Amino acid sequence: MEMIPRQQFRIICVDDNPTIVENLADCLNHAGYDVDTARNGNRALMKISKAPYTIDLIITDLRMPGMDGFELIVQARAAGYIGPFIVYSGQIMPGDRQRLGQLGVSRVLEKPMRNAEIVGAVRQAQQGY
Repeated sequence: MEMIPRQQFRIICVDDNPTIVENLADCLNHAGYDVDTARNGNRALMKISKAPYTIDLIITDLRMPGMDGFELIVQARAAGYIGPFIVYSGQIMPGDRQRLGQLGVSRVLEKPMRNAEIVGAVRQAQQGY
């Protein structure tokens, strides 16, 4: 198997579904990214708040118990995170895309999605960063 060089690009993946968050982490780790995970918005915000300037991208689900993806985006910005967001959700409701655009979300991906498409979206976010 070809070794992919590690990149200096730190990602936090947030999803309440353990299988999805583990698959995202595995996919992005294999692509050479430094990936951390959180199973809900509150845990993610704790990690973000500790050092918001060290995180380059946040990938989050929208519908999660407790703090949902919308609130995580607002709170992460309030904590000092200035990087891009990718929303990866299976439940995009009418009006969500407009609200996400107003919150400055770079990209909205609908579950399920192939690993190559996820890596491609991350690379686009990385180039625009």
